[in-house]
Amino acid sequence: MGIELADSINSKEKPLSHLRVAFTAIDLEQAEHRGIAYLSKALISSLSDLGAEVYLITGFYGQRLNPLMKSSMSAQSVREVDCADILDQFCDPKNRMNKIKRESDFEEDLITKFVNKCIKLKSGSRQTIKLLFSVLRFYICRGKFSGRLINLYNYENSPYFGQERVSYLSKISGFLSIRDIYHLCTLRSKRLLPKSPSIDLRKSKIDLLITSCPLSIDVIRNTKKNSSILQIIMDFIPLSFSKHPDHPFDFYNRLKDAMRTKSCFISKTSRDKVCLLLEKSHSFDYQNIIYPLPSLNIDKLNLASKVKNLRGLKNKFILFNSSVVPRKNLHFLINIFKNSELASQDFDLCIAGKLHDDQYGDDIKKMCEGDASIKLLDYVDENEKAWLFLNAYAFVSPSCVEGFGIPVLDAAALGLRVIASDIPSHKEIADLVDANQSFQLLDLSNIDKWIYEFNLLNTLDLCMEEEIKFRISKFQSCFKFLKDGFDKTIVDLLL
Repeated sequence: MGIELADSINSKEKPLSHLRVAFTAIDLEQAEHRGIAYLSKALISSLSDLGAEVYLITGFYGQRLNPLMKSSMSAQSVREVDCADILDQFCDPKNRMNKIKRESDFEEDLITKFVNKCIKLKSGSRQTIKLLFSVLRFYICRGKFSGRLINLYNYENSPYFGQERVSYLSKISGFLSIRDIYHLCTLRSKRLLPKSPSIDLRKSKIDLLITSCPLSIDVIRNTKKNSSILQIIMDFIPLSFSKHPDHPFDFYNRLKDAMRTKSCFISKTSRDKVCLLLEKSHSFDYQNIIYPLPSLNIDKLNLASKVKNLRGLKNKFILFNSSVVPRKNLHFLINIFKNSELASQDFDLCIAGKLHDDQYGDDIKKMCEGDASIKLLDYVDENEKAWLFLNAYAFVSPSCVEGFGIPVLDAAALGLRVIASDIPSHKEIADLVDANQSFQLLDLSNIDKWIYEFNLLNTLDLCMEEEIKFRISKFQSCFKFLKDGFDKTIVDLLL
């Protein structure tokens, strides 16, 4: 069976050509694309390459046209406008369409707007009204939602085509727009609804629903022959780390609901921990594990190799790449760097990650004030990220806990020296890529060892021109190996 699948994937055949798949990638609707988003993009690309017809489920919807306007326009024009509204929201979630001043007050949310105009409601009261309307809508629809299928015809001619943030959309066939679907899933995870909202796949003739994270969601099946839902579980962190923003009760319910369906995990570490916390038994094999792919890609790396300088960086540097949140243990990293010899030896510490407007972000900024050798780059785009990985002397990740750790995988796939915490998920990455002596996993309590490894970087004599060529070559071979396994796992899971 495994040989047949591998032969099918490596041939020109499309083993999933008979499947129409709906994908709930809520992470792609966020302002910041992080680990889950990269996994979602890889899944969309592989599903499409393997022949599946992919539709993206979204809570976004067309907002510029009211029903009266739509009735006087051609169906094709209405579809074009609504599709543009959805695309725009994916491109710029910070400036969503509901913030645009409209010329008409006749909208789909007319009742909510009327209530807000007639009664001067405080923020908390508005949230209560929204909650009541969502619950009312759930009962009116009996918990079943079919949504509106919007095909993405001729996307290459769209003004949104070619934008880096939404490059993955070239691989999808369209959107299944279901207003407030993720809000309803959240209400169920809080147990404010009696059951999970169900997506009716029959009308759109979709065979399978895949989620990029555990959701309190269900489907009305198009067929009873196979399972019609596959939920991907990234991690267990909200239950194990108090500073995580997700509420543990909500997250626990999402996990429990997801585990009632067919589910898979992104690492053995995540699977074993989730099963332990939910007191679920599981078989100790890799049939329900889909390892993520690196977030870097060869085209960006080749382009970055031709760039000589970025943001005025002149010194040798070590790289940290992740969102600045407490579990990433960035304060530990800064202290280690300051106590090493690197800062006085023309080395920089480059922190490439989103600095949030919270207490932790403020604390990190204060730690770096007045130290010119620590560069807070904030969020970097894909081109800048590729350049940083190609030109760094080492990649560092002192994270306390991870479901997987895609930036560490990025560095390992390049053959870039890695200095990381010896948490289970990092050990799993080392085994996955068959890491050598350049992959150092250190105990967070052994500060002297961390400082020693940092000081050791100053003894390296790298010819960066040759090093960049090596890293690109290494990445090509490693990515192909990982991609073959990724595709085979998808086919195994879906067939």
